[in-house]
Amino acid sequence: MKKKLLVAATLTACTAMAHAQSSVTVYGLIDLGLTYYSSARTTATGGNSSLLRMDSGIAQGSRIGFKGTEDLGGGLSAFFTIENGFNADDGSMGQGGLLFGRQSFVGINSKSWGSVSMGRQYDFMANLGGQYAMGALSPAGSFAWGLHADAANGAALNNHIYAGDRTNNSIKYASNKMGGFSFGAMYGFGEVAGNNTAGRTLSATGQYDTGAFSGAMSYTDIKDATGSFSTRMYGAGASYQLGAFKLFGVATQVKNTNTSAKATTYELGTVYALSAMWDLSAAYQFQKRTIAGVGNAQAVIAMADYKISKRTDLYVGAVYDRDKGYRAYPVFGGGIQSATGNQSAVRMGIRHRF
Repeated sequence: MKKKLLVAATLTACTAMAHAQSSVTVYGLIDLGLTYYSSARTTATGGNSSLLRMDSGIAQGSRIGFKGTEDLGGGLSAFFTIENGFNADDGSMGQGGLLFGRQSFVGINSKSWGSVSMGRQYDFMANLGGQYAMGALSPAGSFAWGLHADAANGAALNNHIYAGDRTNNSIKYASNKMGGFSFGAMYGFGEVAGNNTAGRTLSATGQYDTGAFSGAMSYTDIKDATGSFSTRMYGAGASYQLGAFKLFGVATQVKNTNTSAKATTYELGTVYALSAMWDLSAAYQFQKRTIAGVGNAQAVIAMADYKISKRTDLYVGAVYDRDKGYRAYPVFGGGIQSATGNQSAVRMGIRHRF
């Protein structure tokens, strides 16, 4: 009887330990606000008019996600993330209606050698945008991703030069930090029978962090559907914490290897922690294009962010873009098409995380 009780107690303890070493988290974010656009093309007449509307996902894309980890022992753990994007203003699905369009991956992590994951994941250009650009370091969000590198009609350049691309069918390695250095590599399978290069993606990064300084370089090469040419992106970014000021900068270049169309974008900015509750931020962007008939572009962005709590903030901001070469979406590529090369926007929003 004593032996049976001992076995039962041991099994109960092991079960409790297994549960304690595994976790699943439900998380999300809702971002909504009112935006005034100075210039919007009127579809009926082809003219130009101002516009006031409610926008979802400007500061950050509204989302709900699930992530979990399980301790496998020996310094190993399994992990997963599935994340759905949606538009909070009308309840519609984001990312073209995909259920988990933002992210969907599973992997293994080692305390010694880093992590390997597979699924739908961001390429490593996202590292630059997430750490060294106004769009991620402030509630500016999409208003700071506004300068479009696909500025020429039919030039297959990539808009996501800051925030990175989500890559399907990819396997990704990310190292642990070693003396401040870390690196990663990713391969996205094109999955075209008889053509291993069609649709495939290559991406890599290297980063160094020490004290108040952080810097990184990234590279991504995306083959077209036939494998004959690439959209090729390079980038470098850095930040430095100087008291209450965070100084940051990023430079990226995207090129179509078929047409040689190229766009190079530079950004400099700062975030100032005015108090525990207030952040002020500003940035300047300039994009140089080597595309026939398409001029350069520039943007100025300023934001003020008030933190009501750890999970909720109110923000107000403004952006002005001047883009004579490409009139479609100077401020924001979310359907607000300008009839001129100049456009400004003012936004008041609320962002809640859960």
